[in-house]
Formats: sequence, C-alpha cells, structure tokens
Amino acid sequence: MRKRMIRAAIATVLFTVLMAFIFGSFVLIPAGTSSLADLSYRSLDYDVNVTGDGDLEVTQHIDMKLRKRADGDDNVKPWKQLYQQYTLRADNLTDITDISVTNVTTGTRYAQQSEPKVPSDVPDSVWDSDYANHWYIADVDAGGNNPRAYVPGEDGLTPGQVSDYSKTVEIGWNIPVTESADSLKFDVHFTMHDVATQWDDIAAFQWEPFGKSNQVPIGVVSGTVHFPEGITKNTSWGWLHTERTSETSRAADGGLTFKAYNIRSGDYLDVVAAWTSAPTTSGIARTLPGDHLDALKADETRQEQQWRDRQHNAAVARLTFWIISVTLGIALVIWGLYASIISNRNAQYHGPVEYWRDKPGISPASAARLLDVMEQGRRSRSNRQLTATMLALAVKKAITIYPGPAEMYRGIDMSRATALGVSHMIDRGAVNRQLVKTTSTIVIMPEAIDQTPNKAQFGLSDSENALLKLLVVISKRVGSPVFDFNQMKAACEDWEDGYIELGKFTGACDIEYTMLDVSRARGWQWILAGTLAAVDGFAIMLANLIIGYAAVGLILGLPVFAMGIFCATSGSMQELTKRGQGYAGRVLGLKRYMEDFSDFSDRGAADLALWDWYMVYAAAFGISDRVAAEFAKAYPQVNDPRWLDDNASDSVLYWSYRSHMWDERYYGGGYGAGSAGSAGFGAGSLFGGNSYAPDFSDLGTQLSSGLGDITSTIQAAMPSSDSGGGSSFGGSGGSFSGGGFGGSSGGSGGGSFGGR
Repeated sequence: MRKRMIRAAIATVLFTVLMAFIFGSFVLIPAGTSSLADLSYRSLDYDVNVTGDGDLEVTQHIDMKLRKRADGDDNVKPWKQLYQQYTLRADNLTDITDISVTNVTTGTRYAQQSEPKVPSDVPDSVWDSDYANHWYIADVDAGGNNPRAYVPGEDGLTPGQVSDYSKTVEIGWNIPVTESADSLKFDVHFTMHDVATQWDDIAAFQWEPFGKSNQVPIGVVSGTVHFPEGITKNTSWGWLHTERTSETSRAADGGLTFKAYNIRSGDYLDVVAAWTSAPTTSGIARTLPGDHLDALKADETRQEQQWRDRQHNAAVARLTFWIISVTLGIALVIWGLYASIISNRNAQYHGPVEYWRDKPGISPASAARLLDVMEQGRRSRSNRQLTATMLALAVKKAITIYPGPAEMYRGIDMSRATALGVSHMIDRGAVNRQLVKTTSTIVIMPEAIDQTPNKAQFGLSDSENALLKLLVVISKRVGSPVFDFNQMKAACEDWEDGYIELGKFTGACDIEYTMLDVSRARGWQWILAGTLAAVDGFAIMLANLIIGYAAVGLILGLPVFAMGIFCATSGSMQELTKRGQGYAGRVLGLKRYMEDFSDFSDRGAADLALWDWYMVYAAAFGISDRVAAEFAKAYPQVNDPRWLDDNASDSVLYWSYRSHMWDERYYGGGYGAGSAGSAGFGAGSLFGGNSYAPDFSDLGTQLSSGLGDITSTIQAAMPSSDSGGGSSFGGSGGSFSGGGFGGSSGGSGGGSFGGR
C-alpha cells in the first residue's frame, strides 16, 4: 500500500505542476503578449481627429510581437505581410484614403505598392528585393488569398447606396522576411470617410476600430478621439462599448480618452460619439431628419444599465458557482479518499502467516498477479509471468536453458547434453567466454516436440502448458528445437499473427487466475470519485479562465484537481477474497522468506532442494537479484565451481552462478577443470566469503530482458487497425466616465487584424 501511495503522490505532483503551469500562464501573461498567439499586439494606441464633414483621420501606434511558426512540414514559416481589414458600408464607412505606413523600429517610411501580392507565391529573396517595405490596399471580398486592386477615392461606396451593401478592404504592409520578433513598431495612418450621420440637433457616429472577427489579442488598447474645433465636453457626448476592463475620461480639449486591457480574440471595442450640429459641422454627406440626441442617450443608458445589472447578476452567479463547485469537489474527494483507503485495506493480507517455505500451491503466473494485488507499482507483470513460467518449464524438464548462442552447440545433440558437459566445454576455452553471456539457448525436449504438449506429461499448469505450446510454434518458425533469443526475435519480427499465439499464453494466465477466485474488482468507486473530483477541479479552473477569473480558478480548482488525481491513482483495483487471503499468506510469506533467506539458521536440505522453485517464484515476484544474493550469502559454496559441478549441475540455479566463473578477469584467459584451488576459488574466496557480485546478471534477469524483446517485437508486428483487415443605475449620460460597458457592436470599420 505504501508503494501505491507513493506512486499516487508522484502522479499527483506531476499532473498538478503541469496544470498549474498551463493555467498559471493565463494568470501571469497578459492576453496581448501571450506566447500562445503567433501574432499579438503588445499595445495599440489611436489618435483620431473627427473632421467637420464626418470623416475620421486615424493614426495608429502599434507595437506587435511575432512568434516563430512552422508550416505543415515543421519548417519555419517566416512572416512577410501584416494587415488590417475593414468593412465598407454605405451607411457608416464609404472609403479609406490617405494611407501611410512607417516602420518606427527601423525608421523606414513604406512606399506604396499598387498591386497586392500573396506572400506564399513569392520566394524569400525576391520578396525582400521587390516587395518588402511597401504598403498596399486591396479588395478582399473574395478572400485574403485572392486580393484585387483597390483604388482609394475611386472604388469606394456612395452614401446613397443600399445600406446592407458592403465591401471588405485590406490595408497591408510588407515587411522583410522575419522568423520572429519580440517587438515591431509601426505607425499607420488613414482617413475613414463618411463615418458620421447628421441629424437636426447632432452629428453622431459609432466607430469600431476592431470587431468580433478580430483574432489578434491586444495587451492594451488606448486612444483619444478629438472633436471638431469648437466642440467641448458640454457640447459632446460619448460612450465606450467593450466587455473588457476599461477606463474612460475626457481630454483637456473635450475629446474622448479610453483604455482597455487584455483584449482577446473575438472581442470588440466601439466608440459612440455625438456633438452639436452647428456651427462646426458642415458637408456631412449622410443626413437624416429630426432630432436624435434624446433617443441616443436613452438607448445608451438602457444598454449601460442592462450591462451593469448583468454584472451584478454575474457576480452572484459566480459566487454561487464557486460555492457549489468547491463543495462538490470536497464531497467527491472525501468519497474518493474513503473508497481508496477501504480498497487498499481489502487488498492486504491480514492473516497470521509471516514466512512460507514451500511452494505456494499456485502457478508462478498466478503468484505474480496475486502479489500485484497486494503490491502494485512493480515491473511489468506480463514480463515477470513469461520469465517465471519459462523457468518453471526448465525445472519440470520440458525445456532446458543453456548459456550463449545456439551456434555454439552446432553438431551437438542438445537433447542429450548435460549442464556439466557444457560448462566444461566452456571452461576449456572451446568458445569465447564473453560470447556465452550475450544470450541464452532454449532446447525443447523431444517429448515436447514429438507429442503435443500437455499438462499431464510434464505436470504443467494451464499457463505453463500454453507457454510450452508457444515455444513449440516458435521453434517451427526457427526451424529447430534448439534456438537462442536472437534467433527467436528474428523469427518473430515479421510474424503478424504472433500476437495471437502470445495472446493464448496471456489468456491462459488470465483464465487460470480467474478460476482461483482469489480476488475481485474493487476499483470503480475510488477511480470514479477521484476522476469526478479532478474533472470538477479542472472545470473550476477552465470556467473561471473563460469568464476572466483565471487566478480565482487556480486558487479554488487546483487543490480539488490535485486531490482528485491522488484519489484516482491511490486505490487498489482488486481486493482479496476469503480464499485469496489464504493464498496471499503463502505468496507474501514465500517472498519474505526468500528475501530474508540468509538470516535463517535452521535452513536444511529441504530448502536447498526447493531452491530451483525459489528462483522461479523470485522471477515471478521481480526479486531475482536479491534472492540470488541471499542464496550466495547463505551458501557461500556456490562461489566454488567445483562444488556447483558436484552438487547443482542438474539445477536451474546452476547457470546463475556457474556462468560468472568465466569472467576472464579472474582466470587470466583460461581455466581448467582442475584449477579451482590454484585459481583461488575456494568457498568464499572470490566474493569475500558470503558476498554476491553486484554486477552479476542472473538467469532470471537475462530471460526477462530477452522475453521483453520478443514480446515487444511480436506486438510491433501486429497488423494496424486501419490496414483494411471524432440596483438601480442612471447611466453616464454620455459624459464618458465610469468605464466602458458591453452593448451594441458593429460600428464603422469592424476591424480585423492579422499577418501572413
């Protein structure tokens, strides 16, 4: 349970840090300078003069950021062109003229380019020489990739045309090929014609420097609108429409000064302005009869009041959402923690067995799975099951396993070979001693080849019988019952149906374990509660981010998210049954006994006789290295090759220790059968009496590594799934105070910014 909790804590920390980083960036980085946007305006400042004939002379001071971007092939896609698009309408904007662009960063005043050009159609070198440092204006009704020439003063609209007729024009400027820029500053000037409308009492307009179609975020947008000469704050009125945090005030000359923060993609900003008609207004082309000031004030007051009321209601809604979502998260966390604690408790062994010296009475594959119920977070179970089951086949003499590649044994009848004979062959230097450590050779005994492998013949469990059948099938692909891991891997590389044969083994392991009835599923409660809590925490963060309260979302949602992740990863998927408690005591007791083997003074011949099976179950439990070391400490004579030859040559553990004697560092290049004493291999001499070589690779570890290669190769050869086989408020009254408010959009321009 402790390992499971540690694993859950690590997962919680990792996911929480990742989520904090993602959402924290929205708290710490202003929208206009967000590193997530390819193109953003750090700041945008307007200086606007309203002329007596209803035009707007607009000057923009722009500071923008360009991120490095890639095309579909992960190549850098440079920036070449920046632009702004505006909509011409007969009822609020008929033409744009007097255009000029200056690169303030370099001090370059851009020359006019008569014909617009799509950057992707021009090589970089040609672009810099022929097109950069020019501005253009184009008709882009057919799209930005199909611009048509537009002549200011000639191709505009007439104020008397049908009001719903529109035309989209693009003012753009070509920059030298640029991969990225932290800050590029430009001054852009133009005149917007026929923006204002004349009534008997006032002239008025609604100007929209950027509208809902704009996708470029802006850190800070500010500006001042200057009325015609002679107009003061007493003879003019203004309102700012924006849903972002904003400030409004009057300039010294009575003009309208505004500032808005953190403009996001899809935000709009509209300035509504009105001033008395006489005596400064003359020549406005679009006129309407009657007075309009009272109606304008009433409409703006209504919009402002509705907005302020909605802000109040929104505040109540936010608070309600925070309370409900956090309360729900706390309840889910409590449920998840309770379910996790119960599941972990029921997955533990609670019986009296401390140590178990005999086999546990279940197959190595089932023992590996049962131990995982009690101790999750171990190495791959399938790999341990394969390794332990293959060792069990060797113990039951269905197969034998020898060191080195199969090529070493060419010309030898390996079905009659003995471990003692093979080791003496290696001792005599008949083969390279380092070569024998590179792989292992499997020999399937004739009885397993000549007859269909069956449980009765070798006393096999279902899982052992299934693995033996798999090895027989592989031997037929290799062409010999004697093959090493390298040959087996090569034979499986193009074996598209190999996963089916492998699945028979894993399926046999599953069925065998299920029939034991030692555990049952118990994971749904803590997983469900933890997942719901994590989703609730994520929803709190996301919802608050969307409504502009990212910091609040992080404070409230992150703890709920973190505890949800912990709950969802800290419980046990299985709980032990009453029958399982008995087997669990044997499995856990055997594991403890093997780990503490050298501490027991009452070891006897029975323990030594069982040691082959101890090695099998050590592989199933993933503790082969430690158990091999314990055995070497308990029986230091395993360090003596002569003792191994005389007493353990018929044992699986023989090769785990005997193969280490071929290290040429201790033999000076050769070793004879009778040289043990002269070479200093008396009991305990090589490893200091009872130690165990820390760099020694035991047979279980080598088998595990080799079988892992085979499994991954078979799985990689599987056919792909797509191979053929988703309050009351009176309103500001036009004084331009109190900040902006949400309301009608769609004024003159409807600006949209971008870059190519």
